[in-house]
Amino acid sequence: MARLPNKEVLYKTFGDFLRLCIVENKSLLWPDKEAWTLHNVQAIKRRMVDAPLFGNDLSFEEKLQKQLAGAEPSLWAIICDIYYVYFMPSTFITLERKQRDIQWAASLGGLVPPDANNKIWEAQKAGFTRTGQKYHFKYTQFWLILLFASHIKEHGDPERVVSNYNEMQSLLDGILDKIPNRIDRAYDMRHAILYMTFPDNYERIISTRDKKKIIEVFRHAVTASLPGDVDQDLYEIRKKLSKKYDKDDRAFDYYIDLKENWKPKDTTPIQTENGPVTVPEEEAGNIEVREAPSEATEHTKIQWLLLKLGNDMGLDVWVARNDRNREYDSQKFINLPRFKKDIPLTFDEASNRTIKLIDVLWLKGNEIKAAFEIESTTSIYSGILRLADLIAMQPNINIPLYIVAPEDRRDKVIDEVNRPVFSKLPRPMSQICKYISFSTLYERIPSDASVIKYLSPDFLEELAESCDAAE
Repeated sequence: MARLPNKEVLYKTFGDFLRLCIVENKSLLWPDKEAWTLHNVQAIKRRMVDAPLFGNDLSFEEKLQKQLAGAEPSLWAIICDIYYVYFMPSTFITLERKQRDIQWAASLGGLVPPDANNKIWEAQKAGFTRTGQKYHFKYTQFWLILLFASHIKEHGDPERVVSNYNEMQSLLDGILDKIPNRIDRAYDMRHAILYMTFPDNYERIISTRDKKKIIEVFRHAVTASLPGDVDQDLYEIRKKLSKKYDKDDRAFDYYIDLKENWKPKDTTPIQTENGPVTVPEEEAGNIEVREAPSEATEHTKIQWLLLKLGNDMGLDVWVARNDRNREYDSQKFINLPRFKKDIPLTFDEASNRTIKLIDVLWLKGNEIKAAFEIESTTSIYSGILRLADLIAMQPNINIPLYIVAPEDRRDKVIDEVNRPVFSKLPRPMSQICKYISFSTLYERIPSDASVIKYLSPDFLEELAESCDAAE
């Protein structure tokens, strides 16, 4: 009932994973190899789940490499298949990144993955949800897939379980309940597995909180008492709502069609000394990606370039709180030596919330030396609005503000900054914000770290262009 017609390749491919790997002990990426035997699955379980490596000193991949040191190719084939399953739900992670990580794992096992044009990658282009911070703790997701496979192969009838949604849900819930620390329980992967296997019985929602919120808002649609199980409750509610909200070509979707009904944006104003201000929260969780993969990649690349530049100049750096888990070219933002995990700001609540959503900040101590909004998307508006909010709330703010965008959008940026609404701020926005093009950053930033360390933030003035139309 929650099946989407444009995701059929995803449902089919996950069904292939269950058939090949869980039932027949083969590999999804190498169907001719017998990899997913109980012996092999338990061997990886002993290395990863029974002997976990915690701590922030090593990345997930570095820990995985240590845990699987000396492992035979069949174990690495399982790891590659798990990577594939882990990536399937996400519309947030680019296909490039998915293929690169699987290629990395395959190389450690002496395996050659399917080439980039192989039809196996079509399901990775589909995805069905934007994955959030919790989902990107890979170890929890890998654990659940391994424990699911191990348990079903050791104790169950694999073919029966993968064809019965009640049995599969019961098995997954039992496994999660037995994991001692709640933080290690991958409920999001549990939701993803059930949806990809049974899209007519489960919602494309990997957030338990969102599921409960939907039930709270729409439970009145069912006159009888609900079963008391989150997923069964949603199933009963959908049956009632379908008559009203289903489209001609697909079932209705809680995120696409009804989000404003159960998850309206918070428009409650915060009182400041300059009057009431509403600070928009960044979208997060299970939403469709609005940026094309190329735009998302370019945005991330520019973020990394600015963060690395500030870090190499000896400044502390901050990235928007919803981008903390991003990486570029296998370099994680949070691994930069001068990356700030928090910034003790002295402004009012509304101003602080706005500042922490700005794409990149350079800091010296608690002083903000520069703020950057990167506008790679078609609208060229969200970052400008954020800076406008900040100017409205802090009219005496003395922070260099930069809008970074492609050269072909220069005129659009300047037009937006010079809108009448922004010219009536306590200080006109066009007199405060400056524009820097992507190409200028690429061309003018030195590549030699020994040179960068002698720069000061003032050098940006040589790169930036006034946004004042009068000039």
